Amino acid sequence: MNNLEDTATENFLNRHQHPLLAILSAILLFLSFPTLNLFPFAWIALVPFFIALTRTTNWKSAFWIGYLTGFLFFAGLLPAIAFLYPYANIYATMVGYLLLVGYTGLYFAVFAALMKFVRVNSGILFPITCACIWTALEWVRSWMITGFPWGSVGYSQWNNLLGIQVASVIGVHGISFVIVLFNASIATVLCNRHKWRQEILATVLPLILMTLCFSYGVLQLRNAEPVNSAPDANTETLSVALIPGNIPQLEKWDRNQFPKILQRYINLTYKANQEHPDLIVWPETVIRNEALTGRWPRSYGKFSQMLRDTATPILIGTANRGKTDDAIGKFSNSNDKTGEPIYNRVLSISPDGKIHADYAKIHLVPFGEYVPLEHLLPDFIPDFIMFEPFAHGKSVNLLPVFIVKDKTDPKNRVQTNLTENTELFKPPETDLSEGIMNPPRLSYKQIAVGASICFESVFPDEFRRPVQKGARVMGIFTNDAWFDGTAFPELHLSMAPFRAVENRIAVFRCANGGFTCVVDKFGRITTPLVTPDTTQETLVAPVPLRSPTEQKQTFYTRYGDWFPILCAIICVGWFGGLIVMRRQRRDS
Repeated sequence: MNNLEDTATENFLNRHQHPLLAILSAILLFLSFPTLNLFPFAWIALVPFFIALTRTTNWKSAFWIGYLTGFLFFAGLLPAIAFLYPYANIYATMVGYLLLVGYTGLYFAVFAALMKFVRVNSGILFPITCACIWTALEWVRSWMITGFPWGSVGYSQWNNLLGIQVASVIGVHGISFVIVLFNASIATVLCNRHKWRQEILATVLPLILMTLCFSYGVLQLRNAEPVNSAPDANTETLSVALIPGNIPQLEKWDRNQFPKILQRYINLTYKANQEHPDLIVWPETVIRNEALTGRWPRSYGKFSQMLRDTATPILIGTANRGKTDDAIGKFSNSNDKTGEPIYNRVLSISPDGKIHADYAKIHLVPFGEYVPLEHLLPDFIPDFIMFEPFAHGKSVNLLPVFIVKDKTDPKNRVQTNLTENTELFKPPETDLSEGIMNPPRLSYKQIAVGASICFESVFPDEFRRPVQKGARVMGIFTNDAWFDGTAFPELHLSMAPFRAVENRIAVFRCANGGFTCVVDKFGRITTPLVTPDTTQETLVAPVPLRSPTEQKQTFYTRYGDWFPILCAIICVGWFGGLIVMRRQRRDS
């Protein structure tokens, strides 16, 4: 009986070995991402998949093996889309989830089909081709149909500090290249184990590249200050108070809940201000525009009173129409902006209510913040859209904040009592291009802050633009409360270390319903993580600033996604050459 069972099992495994290998790869790859974060698995996760590809008979069978792998991986990674049903129809969220998983799985399928044109016994050519095609397709997925970079293999390494430092040169896609190259080299040796002495050479280049990447990481981290140590005396820092609030999304949607929500943020801000921060930060779309314009006098009064009491500049997320006014409280029926497009913005406001600058989100979430190709859709479809679409921002604006040069100096100490006579922080009228100002009473300095709003922070080529323009620190303003109880907030967090390393700039992250923290330029999370589940409700921490005299930018900041573009060019040239050679053979 045992022999019959063993034979049946063996027959089953032989008959279904391809899909079983595909399933194994999908599971291993899934385990390397949040929330399990078993990042070493990524270095072997694709080996079963690559072995299955070499055993398929044609490109069609390879396509379906690839699609199975990709579909299962993304199905495990993206269920948060289906769990959006508290905010939308369950059938709509399930359809959206399946469509997204089906779409992203296609990239694995296309990769598998293209790999059938490369022989596995071709030595180092097989791993290099694997890595080039994979990296090129990941890059295409990051911008095709507005882009969806979740699940790029490189992001699995966000906890691997030594391994991600090279992102300052080749970006996250370059790290994907090295991982896939290593996986493919192992698959090459296993598939040709009968002549392993020859094929072992296929592992030399991947091992060299991996060694170089980790050695680069060692060199970069060698002189880094320990995470828990005080900032170096020569390092200029900005003390930032992050106020995530962590309001459930259903409450945020309820207009009647806004007074209570605003009061919570105000109370937390007063509490955090006791530590005398240089800057206060509230997250994405935290305050309704009516509370800023004065249309809701009670809310406006509380907010403006808080500005006077804290005497500290604030960066705050809101949604407003048309052009931003130059100060809060400027509202009347005569200048009502009804009919103007609405923007998802971050405002830089000083304690006297002046709005120094704003940044409007450029890269919006398709079907969440706007409807792609709306003008081509049938007239009845917009009737089913349950939100007013945002308009795309037009330009990358830095947010200047004016801070007291030395708050510890009694001469520069601004009172922060809770009376109406609190002294206001009033930067002098001056050209914002000036770096340091010396007004008669207090000494101020201007800090240029770059902003990335939620979805934008997952696009490395866009994140670098404020750094190119001179941002001394980057801020991520986000509302992740939509995905409470899922892996999405941590998946979103996992991209922040890469943005910091790619540009060698510190990043503070203020997230309603997600992970609030500070990330240094080496990708290290240097503060406790504040989430809806922690007892800590605010975070006040020093954030290192880029030196204004430091003109040198990282290779990635200057040239962006040069590496995956190079991979794409190589792939197009190679396949173009194959097509030309096949036609010549056919004609001859």
